[in-house]
Amino acid sequence: MRYRLEYFLFLLLSRRLVKRVLRGVLTCGCLLAASQAQAAWTITSADAPATVIRAANVYQLGVGEALRDDDLIASPPRGVVQLQDDAGNLLALGAQTRVLLQAGPRVALLDGWLKVAHPCAAACKALDIDTERGSIELGTNTTASAAVVVAALPGTDHDKSTIAVFSESGTQTLAVSARKSSITPGSFAYVTVSAPPQIAPRPSSAFLTDMPVAFRDALQRLPVEPAVHDSPVKPLRVVTYDDVSPWLASDLPARKRFPARFRSRLADQAFRRAVDQNLKALPEWRVLLYPPPPRPDARQRALQARRVNTAALPANSLYQHP
Repeated sequence: MRYRLEYFLFLLLSRRLVKRVLRGVLTCGCLLAASQAQAAWTITSADAPATVIRAANVYQLGVGEALRDDDLIASPPRGVVQLQDDAGNLLALGAQTRVLLQAGPRVALLDGWLKVAHPCAAACKALDIDTERGSIELGTNTTASAAVVVAALPGTDHDKSTIAVFSESGTQTLAVSARKSSITPGSFAYVTVSAPPQIAPRPSSAFLTDMPVAFRDALQRLPVEPAVHDSPVKPLRVVTYDDVSPWLASDLPARKRFPARFRSRLADQAFRRAVDQNLKALPEWRVLLYPPPPRPDARQRALQARRVNTAALPANSLYQHP
Protein backbone atom coordinates (compact mmCIF):
# COMPACT_ATOMS: atom_id res chain seq x y z
CA MET A 1 0.00 0.00 0.00
CA ARG A 2 2.81 2.37 0.88
CA TYR A 3 4.59 1.78 -2.42
CA ARG A 4 1.38 2.33 -4.38
CA LEU A 5 0.91 5.71 -2.66
CA GLU A 6 4.51 6.71 -3.41
CA TYR A 7 4.09 5.65 -7.02
CA PHE A 8 0.89 7.69 -7.31
CA LEU A 9 2.59 10.78 -5.87
CA PHE A 10 5.49 10.28 -8.29
CA LEU A 11 3.15 10.23 -11.30
CA LEU A 12 1.27 13.28 -10.06
CA LEU A 13 4.46 15.31 -9.60
CA SER A 14 5.81 14.13 -12.95
CA ARG A 15 2.67 15.29 -14.76
CA ARG A 16 2.86 18.69 -13.09
CA LEU A 17 6.50 19.02 -14.11
CA VAL A 18 5.71 18.08 -17.69
CA LYS A 19 2.90 20.66 -17.80
CA ARG A 20 5.23 23.36 -16.53
CA VAL A 21 7.86 22.47 -19.10
CA LEU A 22 5.32 22.46 -21.92
CA ARG A 23 3.88 25.78 -20.74
CA GLY A 24 7.37 27.29 -20.75
CA VAL A 25 8.11 25.94 -24.22
CA LEU A 26 4.83 27.32 -25.58
CA THR A 27 5.49 30.71 -24.00
CA CYS A 28 8.98 30.90 -25.50
CA GLY A 29 7.58 29.84 -28.86
CA CYS A 30 4.95 32.57 -28.77
CA LEU A 31 7.52 35.18 -27.83
CA LEU A 32 9.83 34.03 -30.61
CA ALA A 33 7.00 34.07 -33.13
CA ALA A 34 5.99 37.55 -32.01
CA SER A 35 9.55 38.82 -32.32
CA GLN A 36 9.82 37.39 -35.83
CA ALA A 37 6.43 38.63 -36.98
CA GLN A 38 6.59 41.25 -39.66
CA ALA A 39 5.41 44.69 -38.62
CA ALA A 40 2.90 46.14 -41.09
CA TRP A 41 3.73 49.48 -42.72
CA THR A 42 1.10 52.14 -43.40
CA ILE A 43 1.18 55.43 -45.29
CA THR A 44 0.24 57.99 -42.63
CA SER A 45 0.90 61.26 -44.46
CA ALA A 46 1.39 62.16 -48.12
CA ASP A 47 1.01 65.37 -50.09
CA ALA A 48 0.31 63.22 -53.16
CA PRO A 49 -0.06 59.48 -53.78
CA ALA A 50 3.11 57.41 -53.80
CA THR A 51 3.98 55.09 -56.66
CA VAL A 52 4.33 51.51 -55.41
CA ILE A 53 5.65 48.54 -57.38
CA ARG A 54 4.21 45.39 -55.82
CA ALA A 55 5.29 42.12 -57.37
CA ALA A 56 5.39 43.16 -61.05
CA ASN A 57 2.56 45.70 -60.99
CA VAL A 58 2.44 49.48 -60.49
CA TYR A 59 0.01 51.05 -58.01
CA GLN A 60 -0.79 54.57 -56.80
CA LEU A 61 -1.40 54.49 -53.02
CA GLY A 62 -2.30 57.25 -50.59
CA VAL A 63 -2.88 57.85 -46.89
CA GLY A 64 -4.22 54.87 -44.96
CA GLU A 65 -3.00 52.29 -47.46
CA ALA A 66 -1.13 49.29 -46.09
CA LEU A 67 2.27 48.40 -47.53
CA ARG A 68 4.03 45.05 -47.74
CA ASP A 69 7.51 43.63 -47.64
CA ASP A 70 9.25 43.91 -51.03
CA ASP A 71 7.18 46.95 -52.07
CA LEU A 72 9.23 49.41 -54.11
CA ILE A 73 8.09 52.91 -53.20
CA ALA A 74 8.70 56.16 -55.06
CA SER A 75 7.59 59.45 -53.50
CA PRO A 76 6.01 62.17 -55.67
CA PRO A 77 8.05 65.04 -57.18
CA ARG A 78 7.01 67.39 -54.37
CA GLY A 79 6.29 66.97 -50.69
CA VAL A 80 7.05 64.29 -48.10
CA VAL A 81 5.58 60.82 -47.61
CA GLN A 82 5.56 59.41 -44.07
CA LEU A 83 5.23 55.72 -43.16
CA GLN A 84 5.02 53.96 -39.83
CA ASP A 85 4.96 50.33 -38.74
CA ASP A 86 3.52 48.43 -35.79
CA ALA A 87 6.96 48.23 -34.13
CA GLY A 88 7.23 52.01 -33.73
CA ASN A 89 9.53 52.78 -36.65
CA LEU A 90 8.85 55.97 -38.60
CA LEU A 91 10.01 56.78 -42.14
CA ALA A 92 9.83 60.07 -44.00
CA LEU A 93 10.65 60.13 -47.71
CA GLY A 94 11.70 63.39 -49.31
CA ALA A 95 10.56 64.30 -52.80
CA GLN A 96 11.58 61.85 -55.56
CA THR A 97 12.95 59.28 -53.14
CA ARG A 98 12.93 55.54 -53.83
CA VAL A 99 13.01 52.87 -51.12
CA LEU A 100 12.42 49.13 -50.81
CA LEU A 101 10.64 47.74 -47.74
CA GLN A 102 12.10 44.45 -46.51
CA ALA A 103 11.56 41.98 -43.70
CA GLY A 104 13.58 42.46 -40.58
CA PRO A 105 12.51 45.27 -40.53
CA ARG A 106 14.90 46.60 -43.15
CA VAL A 107 14.75 49.39 -45.72
CA ALA A 108 16.87 49.85 -48.83
CA LEU A 109 17.43 53.43 -50.04
CA LEU A 110 18.15 53.72 -53.75
CA ASP A 111 18.19 57.51 -54.09
CA GLY A 112 16.81 60.64 -52.48
CA TRP A 113 16.35 61.69 -48.85
CA LEU A 114 15.19 59.49 -46.00
CA LYS A 115 14.58 60.28 -42.34
CA VAL A 116 14.15 57.39 -39.91
CA ALA A 117 13.07 57.59 -36.28
CA HIS A 118 12.92 54.82 -33.71
CA PRO A 119 11.16 56.39 -30.72
CA CYS A 120 10.34 53.21 -28.81
CA ALA A 121 12.41 51.58 -26.08
CA ALA A 122 14.67 48.56 -26.39
CA ALA A 123 11.66 46.23 -26.45
CA CYS A 124 11.03 46.85 -30.15
CA LYS A 125 13.31 46.21 -33.11
CA ALA A 126 14.91 49.21 -34.80
CA LEU A 127 15.28 48.84 -38.53
CA ASP A 128 18.43 48.65 -40.63
CA ILE A 129 19.04 50.73 -43.74
CA ASP A 130 20.80 49.41 -46.84
CA THR A 131 22.45 51.79 -49.29
CA GLU A 132 24.69 51.25 -52.28
CA ARG A 133 27.74 52.20 -50.19
CA GLY A 134 26.95 50.22 -47.03
CA SER A 135 24.38 49.61 -44.32
CA ILE A 136 23.29 51.62 -41.28
CA GLU A 137 22.17 49.99 -38.06
CA LEU A 138 19.86 52.40 -36.32
CA GLY A 139 20.23 53.18 -32.65
CA THR A 140 22.91 50.87 -31.30
CA ASN A 141 22.36 52.67 -28.00
CA THR A 142 19.03 51.00 -27.25
CA THR A 143 18.47 52.90 -24.01
CA ALA A 144 17.28 55.98 -25.90
CA SER A 145 15.41 56.93 -29.02
CA ALA A 146 17.25 57.23 -32.31
CA ALA A 147 16.76 59.35 -35.41
CA VAL A 148 18.90 59.61 -38.52
CA VAL A 149 18.78 61.41 -41.88
CA VAL A 150 20.28 59.56 -44.85
CA ALA A 151 20.80 60.98 -48.32
CA ALA A 152 21.71 58.96 -51.41
CA LEU A 153 23.05 61.59 -53.78
CA PRO A 154 24.34 61.40 -57.36
CA GLY A 155 28.08 60.81 -57.38
CA THR A 156 30.79 61.93 -59.78
CA ASP A 157 32.44 58.50 -60.10
CA HIS A 158 30.67 56.76 -63.00
CA ASP A 159 27.27 57.74 -61.58
CA LYS A 160 27.90 55.79 -58.36
CA SER A 161 25.91 57.31 -55.53
CA THR A 162 27.39 59.10 -52.53
CA ILE A 163 25.87 58.47 -49.10
CA ALA A 164 25.58 61.13 -46.40
CA VAL A 165 24.39 60.24 -42.87
CA PHE A 166 23.45 62.65 -40.09
CA SER A 167 22.80 61.18 -36.65
CA GLU A 168 20.16 63.42 -35.14
CA SER A 169 19.89 61.34 -31.95
CA GLY A 170 21.20 58.01 -30.76
CA THR A 171 24.34 56.26 -31.94
CA GLN A 172 24.19 54.63 -35.36
CA THR A 173 26.57 52.04 -36.81
CA LEU A 174 27.74 52.46 -40.39
CA ALA A 175 29.06 49.27 -41.99
CA VAL A 176 31.06 49.68 -45.22
CA SER A 177 32.61 46.43 -46.46
CA ALA A 178 34.26 44.94 -43.37
CA ARG A 179 34.71 48.27 -41.63
CA LYS A 180 32.28 49.58 -39.00
CA SER A 181 32.08 53.17 -37.79
CA SER A 182 30.01 54.69 -34.99
CA ILE A 183 28.09 57.87 -35.76
CA THR A 184 27.42 59.57 -32.44
CA PRO A 185 24.59 62.06 -31.86
CA GLY A 186 25.10 65.24 -33.88
CA SER A 187 27.89 63.81 -36.03
CA PHE A 188 27.98 63.29 -39.78
CA ALA A 189 29.32 60.58 -42.10
CA TYR A 190 30.12 60.83 -45.79
CA VAL A 191 30.79 57.79 -48.00
CA THR A 192 31.85 57.67 -51.67
CA VAL A 193 32.53 54.66 -53.86
CA SER A 194 36.29 55.34 -53.93
CA ALA A 195 37.06 56.37 -50.34
CA PRO A 196 36.46 55.06 -46.81
CA PRO A 197 33.83 56.75 -44.64
CA GLN A 198 34.65 60.23 -43.42
CA ILE A 199 33.25 61.14 -39.99
CA ALA A 200 32.79 64.81 -39.04
CA PRO A 201 31.57 66.32 -35.76
CA ARG A 202 28.71 68.13 -37.52
CA PRO A 203 26.92 68.03 -40.90
CA SER A 204 28.15 70.17 -43.74
CA SER A 205 26.38 73.39 -44.63
CA ALA A 206 25.57 72.01 -48.09
CA PHE A 207 23.87 68.99 -46.52
CA LEU A 208 21.74 71.16 -44.24
CA THR A 209 20.82 73.45 -47.13
CA ASP A 210 19.68 70.58 -49.37
CA MET A 211 17.89 68.62 -46.63
CA PRO A 212 14.08 68.77 -46.91
CA VAL A 213 12.69 71.46 -44.63
CA ALA A 214 10.23 68.98 -43.07
CA PHE A 215 13.19 66.91 -41.81
CA ARG A 216 14.10 69.65 -39.33
CA ASP A 217 11.19 68.60 -37.13
CA ALA A 218 11.09 65.37 -35.12
CA LEU A 219 8.95 62.62 -36.63
CA GLN A 220 5.81 61.79 -34.67
CA ARG A 221 3.43 58.87 -34.89
CA LEU A 222 0.21 59.95 -36.56
CA PRO A 223 -3.28 58.57 -36.05
CA VAL A 224 -4.58 57.17 -39.29
CA GLU A 225 -7.65 55.27 -40.37
CA PRO A 226 -7.03 52.32 -42.69
CA ALA A 227 -8.19 52.97 -46.23
CA VAL A 228 -11.42 51.15 -47.01
CA HIS A 229 -12.25 49.90 -50.51
CA ASP A 230 -15.31 48.14 -51.87
CA SER A 231 -12.99 45.92 -53.89
CA PRO A 232 -9.25 45.17 -53.86
CA VAL A 233 -7.06 47.96 -55.17
CA LYS A 234 -6.28 47.37 -58.83
CA PRO A 235 -2.87 48.09 -60.36
CA LEU A 236 -2.48 50.85 -62.90
CA ARG A 237 -0.37 48.65 -65.17
CA VAL A 238 2.47 46.15 -65.21
CA VAL A 239 6.01 47.41 -64.74
CA THR A 240 8.12 48.50 -67.66
CA TYR A 241 11.89 48.29 -67.90
CA ASP A 242 12.19 52.02 -67.25
CA ASP A 243 10.24 51.59 -64.00
CA VAL A 244 12.77 49.19 -62.51
CA SER A 245 16.02 49.71 -64.44
CA PRO A 246 17.68 51.79 -61.67
CA TRP A 247 16.92 48.99 -59.19
CA LEU A 248 18.14 46.25 -61.52
CA ALA A 249 21.50 47.98 -62.07
CA SER A 250 21.99 49.15 -58.49
CA ASP A 251 24.68 48.04 -56.03
CA LEU A 252 22.11 47.22 -53.34
CA PRO A 253 22.17 43.75 -51.71
CA ALA A 254 18.54 43.22 -52.79
CA ARG A 255 19.56 43.35 -56.46
CA LYS A 256 20.18 39.59 -56.55
CA ARG A 257 16.47 38.92 -55.94
CA PHE A 258 15.19 41.01 -58.85
CA PRO A 259 15.75 38.53 -61.73
CA ALA A 260 13.44 35.98 -60.09
CA ARG A 261 10.93 38.68 -59.18
CA PHE A 262 10.65 40.24 -62.65
CA ARG A 263 11.36 37.14 -64.71
CA SER A 264 7.75 36.99 -65.89
CA ARG A 265 8.19 40.37 -67.61
CA LEU A 266 10.59 38.78 -70.11
CA ALA A 267 7.47 37.62 -71.93
CA ASP A 268 7.04 41.26 -72.93
CA GLN A 269 9.20 41.88 -75.99
CA ALA A 270 10.02 45.49 -75.07
CA PHE A 271 11.16 44.49 -71.57
CA ARG A 272 13.17 41.56 -72.94
CA ARG A 273 14.82 43.71 -75.61
CA ALA A 274 15.81 46.35 -73.06
CA VAL A 275 17.36 43.76 -70.74
CA ASP A 276 19.22 42.21 -73.68
CA GLN A 277 20.62 45.60 -74.68
CA ASN A 278 21.90 46.14 -71.13
CA LEU A 279 23.31 42.67 -70.40
CA LYS A 280 26.75 44.12 -69.76
CA ALA A 281 25.33 45.91 -66.71
CA LEU A 282 22.95 43.03 -65.89
CA PRO A 283 25.02 39.83 -66.22
CA GLU A 284 22.77 37.89 -63.83
CA TRP A 285 19.98 38.09 -66.44
CA ARG A 286 21.98 36.30 -69.15
CA VAL A 287 20.99 32.83 -67.96
CA LEU A 288 17.33 33.84 -68.20
CA LEU A 289 17.65 35.21 -71.73
CA TYR A 290 19.99 32.51 -73.01
CA PRO A 291 19.52 29.43 -70.82
CA PRO A 292 22.08 26.65 -71.34
CA PRO A 293 20.85 23.43 -72.97
CA PRO A 294 19.50 20.92 -70.45
CA ARG A 295 22.02 18.39 -69.24
CA PRO A 296 21.08 14.75 -70.00
CA ASP A 297 20.27 12.61 -67.01
CA ALA A 298 22.34 9.57 -65.99
CA ARG A 299 20.31 7.12 -68.10
CA GLN A 300 20.61 9.27 -71.22
CA ARG A 301 24.37 9.64 -70.68
CA ALA A 302 24.74 5.85 -70.32
CA LEU A 303 22.79 5.19 -73.53
CA GLN A 304 24.81 7.83 -75.37
CA ALA A 305 28.10 6.30 -74.18
CA ARG A 306 26.94 2.84 -75.29
CA ARG A 307 26.11 4.13 -78.77
CA VAL A 308 29.54 5.75 -79.05
CA ASN A 309 31.34 2.56 -77.92
CA THR A 310 29.29 0.40 -80.30
CA ALA A 311 29.94 2.70 -83.23
CA ALA A 312 33.70 2.50 -82.59
CA LEU A 313 33.79 -1.30 -83.18
CA PRO A 314 34.54 -2.75 -86.67
CA ALA A 315 31.49 -3.77 -88.64
CA ASN A 316 32.49 -7.49 -88.57
CA SER A 317 33.63 -7.52 -84.93
CA LEU A 318 32.82 -10.65 -82.96
CA TYR A 319 32.08 -8.48 -79.93
CA GLN A 320 29.39 -6.44 -81.62
CA HIS A 321 25.84 -7.39 -80.73
CA PRO A 322 23.79 -8.62 -83.64
